[in-house]
Amino acid sequence: MFYEFLKVIQAGEVQSLLEIARTMKVSPNMVLQIAQDLTRRGYLQEVGMDCNTPQTVCTECPANSVCRVPVRHWFLTEKGRIAASAQVG
Repeated sequence: MFYEFLKVIQAGEVQSLLEIARTMKVSPNMVLQIAQDLTRRGYLQEVGMDCNTPQTVCTECPANSVCRVPVRHWFLTEKGRIAASAQVG
């Protein structure tokens, strides 16, 4: 399930917690738990609620020009990119 989550994030499409939950066929609470666990383990980096930390991550985000809603965003770290790319299927 962790690798499925990494693949969803790696796809680069901006998705809400609810969209990720639907894609993975799990509850939004489960998605949040997975994201928090992967963040603690160094596979993801969370951007602050206001997109201010770190700014360099926001410049690569597909929603950069329209993002005005305070939501949580996660991005793959280098460790996360390697893990997501190494998984087959």
